[in-house]
Amino acid sequence: MPSSAIDNSQWREKLAAILPPQVRTLLQGDSGRDLVKKVDTSFLLFDDKIVHLETRKTQQLAQRDAKSIAQAGAQLLAGISAEQRKDCAVLLLLPANFFVATTTKMPGVAKDNLVAALKIQADSILPSLEEPLSLAINPASASKGDEHLALWMTEATLSELFDAFAEEDIFLAAVKPRFMNAHSANTNKESTNKEKIRILDVDAKTETSALIENNILKSLLTVPKQDLQQDVFQQQWQESQKLEIASITVDLREPSDYFQFLEAQTNQEYCFFPYGALNVTRRSAQGRQYIAAAAAVVAILFIAAIPFIAQSLEFRSLAANLEMQRAMASDARDDQAAVVSFENEWGLISDFPEQRIAAAMFTLQNILRPDTLTSLEVSDGLIKIQGSSNEPQAILQRLEQDPMFTEVVFSRATNNNRYYIDLRLSAVNFEAYMVRYFPDE
Repeated sequence: MPSSAIDNSQWREKLAAILPPQVRTLLQGDSGRDLVKKVDTSFLLFDDKIVHLETRKTQQLAQRDAKSIAQAGAQLLAGISAEQRKDCAVLLLLPANFFVATTTKMPGVAKDNLVAALKIQADSILPSLEEPLSLAINPASASKGDEHLALWMTEATLSELFDAFAEEDIFLAAVKPRFMNAHSANTNKESTNKEKIRILDVDAKTETSALIENNILKSLLTVPKQDLQQDVFQQQWQESQKLEIASITVDLREPSDYFQFLEAQTNQEYCFFPYGALNVTRRSAQGRQYIAAAAAVVAILFIAAIPFIAQSLEFRSLAANLEMQRAMASDARDDQAAVVSFENEWGLISDFPEQRIAAAMFTLQNILRPDTLTSLEVSDGLIKIQGSSNEPQAILQRLEQDPMFTEVVFSRATNNNRYYIDLRLSAVNFEAYMVRYFPDE
């Protein structure tokens, strides 16, 4: 039964996306804003624990799956009655690696049509993700330029989280990137809203840098801390930080840094709403929809009864509206076709696997020191090395432990302390590239 409800909601969202903004608001209401207004409980996922921001209590996680997160939230609410728990509306704040960020150029798209246009092009913006996606973006981005940064999240993940909390009798109203909740302390004054604010979100595994201007997410960079241990990546990260000039910086490194940010409506445009939560809000607004539908029927009957001239004027208005909708859809289809054509023409070059030879050479140098390397060959992600060492097996083990390499084996038996080792770059997949672009070879 839950799956059929989700399918129905997805169909309704696609239908709503092509309606004029005024009609869409009349029929649906503002479900997302209604949900955010109901939020009275905030859960923060930080490393391997869930934090209840209002009470500042913490619960350790056994795993970082939806069920474990919901169970930890239920334990944090163990002090309230079952009825009070059912009345709670929860905002779940997640780290940046739960989301995908894309930057898309869409010149000439109006504010009211930006979300619908991005949803129509979702398949071409993220072609590798075949499952349905949920979108979050501030529509005001349309008035600030042609380049728009959007956040995406799989609807399957949203549904899993909603269902897991529902099993604990907890209503999950919304999900939001945790760094977007840290904006409120610096935007209390209208003048501050116009300044660029950088959010640094650092936990045990990742570092995230977000640049926000006029409540619009302008830049989002996330890097695993493990990569920053290499000098090349550390230098690139520092250089990218220098490019993001901001007048205010908010540093978030501990759960306690989030305690001052309890306003759920901060940057609510970047909230993700599970279909289950939206359905609850829409069912509660059925009375209003029935009244609107009845008013529409009365209006139709009135139009049918007016003189011929009024009918002619109405026909012209509807024809103009239909033409406008066709023009809007045509632009979106043309944009989608252009993106697909670009990918087909340039994908052969842009998707060519990057072997990162320089980084691999530095890594090999650190691993092989002080032993001798006499020969090195690199081809299609495969590296063949030869040299001399008193402990060839130790070299093999160090290569196996380095995340940059995989499939590390002796290509020939060692002879007089000489070693012959074959290994592959773990991030290079020439086989997948050849299958995609040269399937017949």
